[in-house]
Amino acid sequence: MKKLSLLFLSVAIALGASATVKLQGNAFRPLTSASQAATVKAPEGVEIITEQPEGEVVNYTRGGEFMYVSIYGLTAGEQQGRVKVVYAEDGKTVYIQDPLCYAEGTGVWVYGQLSDDGSTISVPLGQYVAYNEEYNYGLVLSWGTTMAIDLGDDLYWLDFYTDESVTEAIYAVDSTAGTITLLGAEGDASAPEPSRYEATGLAGIWDDDGSIATLEWGSTWTPMGEIKPAVPANPEATEFFDCGDDSGFTRFDFNINLVDVEGNPLEADCLTYSIFTDENKLFTFDYDTYGARNGFETDMTEIPYGYSGYDFYLRRVYFYRTNTGDNPMFTWRIGIQLNYTIDGVTNKSDIVYLEVYPHDTAVNEFGADKSVSSVRYYNVAGQEVAQPSGLTIQVTTYSDGTTSTAKVIK
Repeated sequence: MKKLSLLFLSVAIALGASATVKLQGNAFRPLTSASQAATVKAPEGVEIITEQPEGEVVNYTRGGEFMYVSIYGLTAGEQQGRVKVVYAEDGKTVYIQDPLCYAEGTGVWVYGQLSDDGSTISVPLGQYVAYNEEYNYGLVLSWGTTMAIDLGDDLYWLDFYTDESVTEAIYAVDSTAGTITLLGAEGDASAPEPSRYEATGLAGIWDDDGSIATLEWGSTWTPMGEIKPAVPANPEATEFFDCGDDSGFTRFDFNINLVDVEGNPLEADCLTYSIFTDENKLFTFDYDTYGARNGFETDMTEIPYGYSGYDFYLRRVYFYRTNTGDNPMFTWRIGIQLNYTIDGVTNKSDIVYLEVYPHDTAVNEFGADKSVSSVRYYNVAGQEVAQPSGLTIQVTTYSDGTTSTAKVIK
């Protein structure tokens, strides 16, 4: 076994009505998207499959639990979203798109083999679920055990052991129910702030340093059925950082949950997002500034979910400008809205804003019909609290359904 230990400061922020984790993708490391190439050659000749293979396609709804590790700390919760599986014509080969819910939206396929009786699918580990050519590293499938200990004061000790004796992830196929279930993985994500937390299962690790990004267990995929128009659940606007000059490092971080307002999974390929500033002003990523470096050929106001480029990440966007100076992007807030299109029908989420600068008269500027409906507070673990204490996120909901967030430190 290989062991990785890490002591880190947790400042994870998960907004929502409960402590269920909302972070599903990596906002801090680039993930290759299916829109970039058919296949990408990774180190040692491993192929990254980004075009859908031929065969019968079945969409599944994710179930089970997972944990997620980033510079913001450790979070754990229920898996969400969908898995796409292709059964090849040879009756043996199976292709799985985005096998880890953590990286859903990268569009990368891994392969597996059906057993002779069709009761199991074996997926070789070591396959890439994401790879970035520019930075020469990727996210690979692994198997291991993690343990986290809450040391208090937002400090955690994290151990991760890679079990090199496991070379394949084995899924059981229930031909009657139509479900696919990961075998041999176990854990418990019920405690949002565990003093001691252990889980074993299918992991995603970064191949440049062997660090863990995610681990899943209890995974059960259920046939999704027909994809229908739906209203996407609201995204979350989490952080804005201004580089202070025109170097192009100004960034906006957000989170997108791949479910509709009723909690049903969305088809990631049909989802886009748009950026807004101040009084619902739509932001345009113009071709002259962003096109050549990011691979699009026209101005864009709707960015496909999972689109990857020099400035576009799974949960982050960079801007080639500062927000300070004589021509700021916005004077008050920045926001995000989701667009979900099925069979020509587009439904949109609310525009969810992050208040970056104080703006006490914000409600009045939208007219007398808009007022504050509720103000709720969440601690760094995503738990709702009665009053601000320490670093707290304030979520304000207005009478027209829009929301805004702000960091409060008391």
